[in-house]
Amino acid sequence: MRRNEIASQDVAALVDRYLARLHLPADDLWVTDDRATYAGWLGRRIPAQYGGAYCFLSRDRAHAVLINLPRIDLDAPRALEIVVCEELVHMRDYIDGDRRRHAHHGHDRIAHRVAALTGATLEEVRTCLRPVERRAARYLYQCPGCGMTVRRRVRGTWSCGRCSPSFRPEFTLRLVGDQRSGLSG
Repeated sequence: MRRNEIASQDVAALVDRYLARLHLPADDLWVTDDRATYAGWLGRRIPAQYGGAYCFLSRDRAHAVLINLPRIDLDAPRALEIVVCEELVHMRDYIDGDRRRHAHHGHDRIAHRVAALTGATLEEVRTCLRPVERRAARYLYQCPGCGMTVRRRVRGTWSCGRCSPSFRPEFTLRLVGDQRSGLSG
């Protein structure tokens, strides 16, 4: 296991505990609590809302686990333990040949297994992450055909879904407002 990738001693201790409880090998396990490191292992961007993630890296023949501390509600007594346990349950499932993922996060068979292993309630399993903070809409667009207004967080080119179910240039939404620049039409 790549210990030098784990900054938190609490995470390292929990990983050791659940490796033993789940009878998992440690020699081909990479664990990190840094999203950028995990993204480098996978070769793609990792969304900030992930509390934890597991992936088998076939090119390296290694199991990669992310424990994203900023998303975990560390004020909850078992939150960190629940996330570590859940990601290692995914690893156990992968090794056992079970390639299924979550059916409904916090309400599926994995949540029940995590609750049994950690002694947590299902409510604790479901609420171990902090709520996602969504950015407010910055841009206001308007349809030239029907006049409908649409709020967006990013700039782009879209056509009105009311006037045409597929993209049509004559119904391209026009930017009429920008929260930061003070632009308003």
